[in-house]
Amino acid sequence: MKPMTRRAFNKLAAMALVVFFGFSTLACSDSEATADNEATAESEATADNETMTDSKASVLLISGQNNHDWERTNPMLKSILDEAGRFDVTVSLTPPKGAAEADWDGWQPDFSAYDVVFLNYNGEMWPEAVRTQFEQYIDGGGTALMQHAANNPFAGWVAFEQMVGLLWRGPEAGYRVYLDADGAGVRLPPGEDLGAGHGKLHDWQITTRAADHPIFAGLPPVWMHPHDELYHGQRGPAENMNILATAYSTPDHGGSDKHELMIWWIPYGQGKVLTFLPGHLWPGQDDDRAFRCVGFRTLLQRSTEWLATGAVTLPVPDNFPGAEQASILPE
Repeated sequence: MKPMTRRAFNKLAAMALVVFFGFSTLACSDSEATADNEATAESEATADNETMTDSKASVLLISGQNNHDWERTNPMLKSILDEAGRFDVTVSLTPPKGAAEADWDGWQPDFSAYDVVFLNYNGEMWPEAVRTQFEQYIDGGGTALMQHAANNPFAGWVAFEQMVGLLWRGPEAGYRVYLDADGAGVRLPPGEDLGAGHGKLHDWQITTRAADHPIFAGLPPVWMHPHDELYHGQRGPAENMNILATAYSTPDHGGSDKHELMIWWIPYGQGKVLTFLPGHLWPGQDDDRAFRCVGFRTLLQRSTEWLATGAVTLPVPDNFPGAEQASILPE
Protein backbone atom coordinates (compact mmCIF):
# COMPACT_ATOMS: atom_id res chain seq x y z
CA MET A 1 0.00 0.00 0.00
CA LYS A 2 1.42 3.39 -1.01
CA PRO A 3 1.81 6.18 1.59
CA MET A 4 -1.00 8.71 1.72
CA THR A 5 -0.51 12.13 0.14
CA ARG A 6 -0.95 15.29 2.15
CA ARG A 7 -4.20 16.24 0.40
CA ALA A 8 -5.59 12.73 0.84
CA PHE A 9 -4.75 12.81 4.55
CA ASN A 10 -6.54 16.15 4.96
CA LYS A 11 -9.59 14.79 3.16
CA LEU A 12 -9.63 11.69 5.36
CA ALA A 13 -9.35 13.82 8.49
CA ALA A 14 -12.34 15.88 7.36
CA MET A 15 -14.30 12.69 6.68
CA ALA A 16 -13.45 11.39 10.14
CA LEU A 17 -14.95 14.50 11.69
CA VAL A 18 -18.11 14.05 9.66
CA VAL A 19 -18.37 10.41 10.74
CA PHE A 20 -17.72 11.34 14.38
CA PHE A 21 -20.43 13.98 14.48
CA GLY A 22 -22.71 11.64 12.58
CA PHE A 23 -22.26 8.98 15.25
CA SER A 24 -22.95 11.54 17.97
CA THR A 25 -26.24 12.46 16.33
CA LEU A 26 -27.21 8.85 15.71
CA ALA A 27 -26.66 8.03 19.39
CA CYS A 28 -29.89 9.82 20.18
CA SER A 29 -31.86 7.64 17.71
CA ASP A 30 -33.07 4.06 17.69
CA SER A 31 -30.20 1.70 18.60
CA GLU A 32 -30.75 -0.68 15.65
CA ALA A 33 -30.76 2.20 13.15
CA THR A 34 -27.68 3.59 14.84
CA ALA A 35 -25.78 0.33 14.41
CA ASP A 36 -26.72 0.11 10.72
CA ASN A 37 -25.64 3.68 10.06
CA GLU A 38 -22.38 3.23 11.93
CA ALA A 39 -21.55 0.13 9.88
CA THR A 40 -22.33 1.97 6.64
CA ALA A 41 -20.25 4.98 7.63
CA GLU A 42 -17.31 2.81 8.66
CA SER A 43 -17.48 0.83 5.41
CA GLU A 44 -17.55 3.99 3.29
CA ALA A 45 -14.70 5.57 5.23
CA THR A 46 -12.57 2.41 4.83
CA ALA A 47 -13.20 2.29 1.08
CA ASP A 48 -12.36 5.98 0.68
CA ASN A 49 -9.23 5.55 2.77
CA GLU A 50 -7.97 2.69 0.59
CA THR A 51 -8.72 4.66 -2.57
CA MET A 52 -6.90 7.77 -1.34
CA THR A 53 -3.93 5.79 -0.06
CA ASP A 54 -3.41 4.20 -3.48
CA SER A 55 -4.09 7.40 -5.44
CA LYS A 56 -1.43 9.28 -7.34
CA ALA A 57 0.17 12.39 -5.89
CA SER A 58 -0.82 15.55 -7.71
CA VAL A 59 2.01 17.73 -9.06
CA LEU A 60 1.76 21.22 -10.56
CA LEU A 61 4.68 21.73 -12.96
CA ILE A 62 5.23 25.46 -13.56
CA SER A 63 7.30 26.98 -16.34
CA GLY A 64 6.85 29.48 -19.17
CA GLN A 65 9.97 31.60 -18.65
CA ASN A 66 13.57 30.47 -18.21
CA ASN A 67 17.01 31.33 -19.53
CA HIS A 68 17.33 27.57 -20.00
CA ASP A 69 15.46 25.60 -22.67
CA TRP A 70 12.23 25.11 -20.75
CA GLU A 71 10.31 24.18 -23.92
CA ARG A 72 12.46 21.03 -24.08
CA THR A 73 13.02 20.38 -20.38
CA ASN A 74 9.39 20.75 -19.31
CA PRO A 75 8.23 17.72 -21.36
CA MET A 76 11.31 15.83 -20.17
CA LEU A 77 10.54 16.54 -16.52
CA LYS A 78 6.89 15.59 -16.96
CA SER A 79 7.92 12.36 -18.67
CA ILE A 80 10.32 11.52 -15.82
CA LEU A 81 7.55 11.95 -13.28
CA ASP A 82 4.97 10.15 -15.40
CA GLU A 83 7.15 7.08 -15.88
CA ALA A 84 7.26 6.57 -12.10
CA GLY A 85 3.54 5.78 -12.17
CA ARG A 86 3.14 7.66 -8.89
CA PHE A 87 2.18 11.16 -10.02
CA ASP A 88 -0.62 13.00 -11.77
CA VAL A 89 1.18 15.97 -13.38
CA THR A 90 -0.53 19.17 -14.48
CA VAL A 91 1.47 21.75 -16.46
CA SER A 92 0.91 25.46 -15.91
CA LEU A 93 2.71 28.04 -18.05
CA THR A 94 3.11 31.63 -16.98
CA PRO A 95 2.68 34.42 -19.50
CA PRO A 96 5.84 35.02 -21.59
CA LYS A 97 8.44 37.62 -20.70
CA GLY A 98 7.13 41.14 -21.25
CA ALA A 99 3.46 40.09 -21.22
CA ALA A 100 0.80 42.64 -20.37
CA GLU A 101 -0.57 42.93 -16.84
CA ALA A 102 -3.90 41.59 -18.09
CA ASP A 103 -2.18 38.36 -19.15
CA TRP A 104 -0.70 37.95 -15.69
CA ASP A 105 -4.12 38.63 -14.15
CA GLY A 106 -5.35 35.57 -16.04
CA TRP A 107 -2.70 33.29 -14.51
CA GLN A 108 -4.11 32.20 -11.16
CA PRO A 109 -2.82 28.71 -10.26
CA ASP A 110 -4.66 26.99 -7.42
CA PHE A 111 -1.66 25.77 -5.44
CA SER A 112 -3.88 24.23 -2.76
CA ALA A 113 -5.18 21.65 -5.25
CA TYR A 114 -1.76 19.96 -5.46
CA ASP A 115 0.51 17.90 -3.25
CA VAL A 116 3.67 19.31 -4.83
CA VAL A 117 4.42 22.49 -6.78
CA PHE A 118 7.38 21.82 -9.09
CA LEU A 119 9.16 24.92 -10.44
CA ASN A 120 11.02 24.83 -13.74
CA TYR A 121 10.85 28.62 -13.85
CA ASN A 122 13.42 31.40 -14.01
CA GLY A 123 11.77 34.62 -15.11
CA GLU A 124 9.87 37.72 -14.12
CA MET A 125 8.45 38.33 -10.67
CA TRP A 126 5.02 36.82 -10.10
CA PRO A 127 2.12 39.15 -9.27
CA GLU A 128 1.71 39.96 -5.60
CA ALA A 129 -1.53 38.00 -5.29
CA VAL A 130 0.12 34.84 -6.67
CA ARG A 131 3.14 35.28 -4.41
CA THR A 132 0.87 35.61 -1.38
CA GLN A 133 -1.08 32.49 -2.33
CA PHE A 134 2.16 30.54 -2.79
CA GLU A 135 3.45 31.64 0.62
CA GLN A 136 0.16 30.65 2.24
CA TYR A 137 0.23 27.29 0.48
CA ILE A 138 3.71 26.41 1.76
CA ASP A 139 3.10 27.88 5.21
CA GLY A 140 -0.08 25.82 5.51
CA GLY A 141 1.63 22.51 4.76
CA GLY A 142 2.25 22.56 1.01
CA THR A 143 5.49 21.47 -0.62
CA ALA A 144 7.59 22.65 -3.54
CA LEU A 145 10.58 21.48 -5.57
CA MET A 146 12.98 23.99 -7.18
CA GLN A 147 14.77 22.41 -10.14
CA HIS A 148 18.10 23.87 -11.32
CA ALA A 149 17.56 27.53 -12.36
CA ALA A 150 14.35 27.78 -10.33
CA ASN A 151 16.55 29.05 -7.50
CA ASN A 152 17.61 31.99 -9.72
CA PRO A 153 14.60 34.35 -9.87
CA PHE A 154 12.59 36.55 -7.50
CA ALA A 155 15.36 38.67 -5.99
CA GLY A 156 13.84 40.62 -3.13
CA TRP A 157 10.95 38.21 -2.50
CA VAL A 158 11.94 37.59 1.12
CA ALA A 159 9.71 34.58 1.79
CA PHE A 160 10.87 32.78 -1.36
CA GLU A 161 14.51 33.38 -0.48
CA GLN A 162 13.89 32.00 3.01
CA MET A 163 12.20 28.90 1.57
CA VAL A 164 15.03 28.18 -0.87
CA GLY A 165 17.92 29.18 1.40
CA LEU A 166 20.66 29.44 -1.23
CA LEU A 167 20.04 31.12 -4.56
CA TRP A 168 21.78 32.44 -7.67
CA ARG A 169 22.89 35.77 -6.19
CA GLY A 170 25.98 37.93 -5.98
CA PRO A 171 28.48 37.63 -3.10
CA GLU A 172 26.89 40.47 -1.10
CA ALA A 173 23.38 38.98 -1.24
CA GLY A 174 23.64 36.51 1.62
CA TYR A 175 25.57 33.73 3.30
CA ARG A 176 27.59 31.12 1.44
CA VAL A 177 27.51 27.48 2.59
CA TYR A 178 29.65 24.54 1.53
CA LEU A 179 31.22 21.45 3.12
CA ASP A 180 34.92 21.14 3.80
CA ALA A 181 37.05 18.09 3.00
CA ASP A 182 35.96 16.43 6.25
CA GLY A 183 32.27 16.95 5.52
CA ALA A 184 31.81 19.75 8.05
CA GLY A 185 29.62 22.70 7.12
CA VAL A 186 31.23 26.07 6.44
CA ARG A 187 29.13 29.24 6.56
CA LEU A 188 30.65 32.45 5.22
CA PRO A 189 29.14 35.92 5.70
CA PRO A 190 27.94 38.15 2.85
CA GLY A 191 30.80 39.57 0.81
CA GLU A 192 33.34 36.90 1.75
CA ASP A 193 34.41 34.56 -1.06
CA LEU A 194 32.72 34.24 -4.44
CA GLY A 195 29.12 34.59 -5.54
CA ALA A 196 26.98 32.32 -7.69
CA GLY A 197 28.50 30.78 -10.80
CA HIS A 198 29.46 27.52 -12.47
CA GLY A 199 32.30 25.99 -14.43
CA LYS A 200 32.21 24.12 -17.73
CA LEU A 201 29.81 21.28 -18.43
CA HIS A 202 31.41 18.00 -17.35
CA ASP A 203 30.78 14.69 -15.58
CA TRP A 204 30.87 14.94 -11.80
CA GLN A 205 30.16 12.84 -8.73
CA ILE A 206 27.23 13.38 -6.39
CA THR A 207 27.89 12.48 -2.75
CA THR A 208 25.13 11.47 -0.34
CA ARG A 209 25.20 13.48 2.90
CA ALA A 210 22.08 12.03 4.55
CA ALA A 211 22.10 8.29 3.95
CA ASP A 212 19.25 7.74 6.41
CA HIS A 213 16.90 10.12 4.59
CA PRO A 214 14.10 8.31 2.67
CA ILE A 215 15.14 9.87 -0.66
CA PHE A 216 18.69 8.48 -0.35
CA ALA A 217 17.98 5.17 1.40
CA GLY A 218 19.59 2.35 -0.54
CA LEU A 219 21.62 4.62 -2.83
CA PRO A 220 25.41 4.32 -3.19
CA PRO A 221 27.32 6.94 -1.18
CA VAL A 222 28.89 8.39 -4.36
CA TRP A 223 27.71 8.16 -7.96
CA MET A 224 28.59 9.69 -11.32
CA HIS A 225 26.35 12.24 -13.03
CA PRO A 226 27.06 13.12 -16.69
CA HIS A 227 27.66 16.37 -18.57
CA ASP A 228 25.92 18.89 -16.35
CA GLU A 229 26.38 22.34 -14.87
CA LEU A 230 27.72 22.32 -11.32
CA TYR A 231 26.56 25.43 -9.45
CA HIS A 232 28.90 27.01 -6.93
CA GLY A 233 28.83 30.06 -4.66
CA GLN A 234 25.06 30.17 -4.10
CA ARG A 235 23.97 32.88 -1.65
CA GLY A 236 21.01 33.53 0.63
CA PRO A 237 19.62 33.40 4.18
CA ALA A 238 20.77 29.75 4.45
CA GLU A 239 18.67 29.04 7.55
CA ASN A 240 17.27 25.69 8.74
CA MET A 241 18.91 23.84 5.86
CA ASN A 242 18.87 20.05 5.70
CA ILE A 243 21.71 19.06 3.36
CA LEU A 244 21.07 15.85 1.42
CA ALA A 245 23.77 15.78 -1.29
CA THR A 246 26.84 17.67 -2.48
CA ALA A 247 29.31 17.65 -5.38
CA TYR A 248 32.98 18.58 -5.49
CA SER A 249 33.45 21.58 -7.79
CA THR A 250 36.83 20.93 -9.37
CA PRO A 251 39.06 23.85 -10.44
CA ASP A 252 40.01 21.79 -13.51
CA HIS A 253 36.64 22.73 -15.00
CA GLY A 254 36.41 26.26 -13.61
CA GLY A 255 34.94 25.28 -10.26
CA SER A 256 35.34 26.52 -6.71
CA ASP A 257 37.48 23.72 -5.20
CA LYS A 258 34.69 23.20 -2.64
CA HIS A 259 32.05 20.59 -1.92
CA GLU A 260 29.00 22.51 -3.10
CA LEU A 261 25.42 21.80 -2.03
CA MET A 262 23.34 20.09 -4.73
CA ILE A 263 20.16 18.93 -2.97
CA TRP A 264 18.71 20.26 0.29
CA TRP A 265 15.38 21.03 1.90
CA ILE A 266 14.06 23.69 4.27
CA PRO A 267 10.95 23.68 6.48
CA TYR A 268 8.74 26.72 6.09
CA GLY A 269 5.75 26.98 8.41
CA GLN A 270 3.98 23.63 8.14
CA GLY A 271 5.41 22.95 4.68
CA LYS A 272 8.77 22.23 3.10
CA VAL A 273 10.75 23.25 0.01
CA LEU A 274 13.40 21.08 -1.63
CA THR A 275 16.02 22.55 -3.97
CA PHE A 276 17.43 20.22 -6.64
CA LEU A 277 20.26 21.85 -8.60
CA PRO A 278 21.25 19.19 -11.20
CA GLY A 279 19.60 19.25 -14.61
CA HIS A 280 20.88 21.89 -17.05
CA LEU A 281 20.01 22.35 -20.71
CA TRP A 282 20.75 25.53 -22.66
CA PRO A 283 18.75 26.54 -25.73
CA GLY A 284 20.52 24.94 -28.68
CA GLN A 285 22.43 22.46 -26.50
CA ASP A 286 22.27 19.04 -28.16
CA ASP A 287 23.77 16.97 -25.36
CA ASP A 288 20.96 16.10 -22.93
CA ARG A 289 22.71 13.29 -21.06
CA ALA A 290 22.08 15.01 -17.72
CA PHE A 291 18.34 14.42 -18.18
CA ARG A 292 18.87 10.84 -19.36
CA CYS A 293 20.98 10.04 -16.30
CA VAL A 294 19.38 7.21 -14.31
CA GLY A 295 20.59 8.74 -11.04
CA PHE A 296 19.11 12.16 -11.87
CA ARG A 297 15.77 10.65 -12.86
CA THR A 298 15.60 8.39 -9.81
CA LEU A 299 16.36 11.18 -7.36
CA LEU A 300 13.89 13.54 -9.00
CA GLN A 301 11.12 10.94 -8.70
CA ARG A 302 11.99 10.00 -5.13
CA SER A 303 12.30 13.65 -4.07
CA THR A 304 8.86 14.42 -5.47
CA GLU A 305 7.31 11.39 -3.77
CA TRP A 306 8.88 12.34 -0.44
CA LEU A 307 7.53 15.87 -0.70
CA ALA A 308 4.04 14.55 -1.50
CA THR A 309 3.84 11.83 1.16
CA GLY A 310 6.74 12.09 3.59
CA ALA A 311 7.87 8.61 2.53
CA VAL A 312 9.53 6.95 -0.47
CA THR A 313 8.30 3.71 -2.04
CA LEU A 314 9.93 4.06 -5.47
CA PRO A 315 12.78 1.52 -5.72
CA VAL A 316 16.40 2.15 -6.62
CA PRO A 317 16.81 0.65 -10.13
CA ASP A 318 19.39 -2.03 -10.84
CA ASN A 319 21.10 0.23 -13.38
CA PHE A 320 21.66 3.08 -10.90
CA PRO A 321 25.11 4.59 -11.56
CA GLY A 322 28.25 3.83 -9.59
CA ALA A 323 31.09 6.06 -8.47
CA GLU A 324 33.11 5.86 -11.68
CA GLN A 325 30.59 5.26 -14.44
CA ALA A 326 27.40 7.18 -15.26
CA SER A 327 24.27 5.27 -16.24
CA ILE A 328 22.52 6.93 -19.19
CA LEU A 329 19.30 5.93 -20.93
CA PRO A 330 19.44 5.74 -24.73
CA GLU A 331 18.03 8.61 -26.77
